[in-house]
Amino acid sequence: MESFNTNEVLVRYQQLNNSFEKKLTFHLGANAGFFSEFNNMVFAILYCLKNKIKFSLYSKGGNLAHIKGWQDYFLPFCEETKFFLHKRYNRRAYQMENAKIWPPVLLRSLTGNDYLTQDIWDSFRTREFESTSFTIPELGIFNSTLPNAAKTIVEMLWRYNEPAATYIKEYKESVVLPDNFISMHIRAGDKTKENEIYNVENYMQETVKSGLSKNIFVLTDDYRSIKELRNNYPSWNFLTLCQPSEQGYIHAEFLQLSKRDKYLRLLKLMASIDICASSEHFIGTYSSGPGNYLAMRMGEEKCTGIDYKKWLLW
Repeated sequence: MESFNTNEVLVRYQQLNNSFEKKLTFHLGANAGFFSEFNNMVFAILYCLKNKIKFSLYSKGGNLAHIKGWQDYFLPFCEETKFFLHKRYNRRAYQMENAKIWPPVLLRSLTGNDYLTQDIWDSFRTREFESTSFTIPELGIFNSTLPNAAKTIVEMLWRYNEPAATYIKEYKESVVLPDNFISMHIRAGDKTKENEIYNVENYMQETVKSGLSKNIFVLTDDYRSIKELRNNYPSWNFLTLCQPSEQGYIHAEFLQLSKRDKYLRLLKLMASIDICASSEHFIGTYSSGPGNYLAMRMGEEKCTGIDYKKWLLW
């Protein structure tokens, strides 16, 4: 079976994607936090490849945009549109449940789209899709599970643009990492309303079981978790980019920040994610966006979930 480097995958993806007749424009930044948006875009790309639909992107008016949208952070990978009506009428399916029928119909007609985000959303958010086997020889994907196929797409997409790359490099260089370390993600904030929140002992139990390094990089939005870890496990070395002023991510509060502040916070998150991805092993929750993403990027064999034994579509 032939394999390709990331640049080759990108070129081959663009050729394959542009060969499809039917077209979708996907709205990135329609509703949720960064990794919910990113992960679902990856699933949508795979759905489109499976069903021979040309994938294009709208992100300029999304809630994660600084100036351009996707290209504020990453290099382009597909056709992009700035057409303003996508912001209102091209959204996740549950956001369009009570919407009038004719505006999306008009939007499809005006833009030449066969599908908008809401048209395929429920099709790739299923256990059936989660269990799908993917064979896309053009990209070196053969009989792959969803997370394994997603790994190829993630690697293709995760290419920083400037000046994002410079900022992220500075964030990563602000922490001195040992040669060997593991990583964990502890999420608090508004996740307490969505999912079960695990205490630091749950994470440390899995860390001890792993028998790996006692150097741990911690991705968290609540500095109180860092203080608790250092107090309860003084012989371990905990590293983080989280600042003492941070006490839990609240998405509604994040959306109220200036575009500049949102941009810098997301760049710091990406720096932390890169550090986690370079660790020997990751411990977190598959029901969180970052944990779900890292299992796709690193491979399930290098990840441990404390909420679920195996990766699942979330």
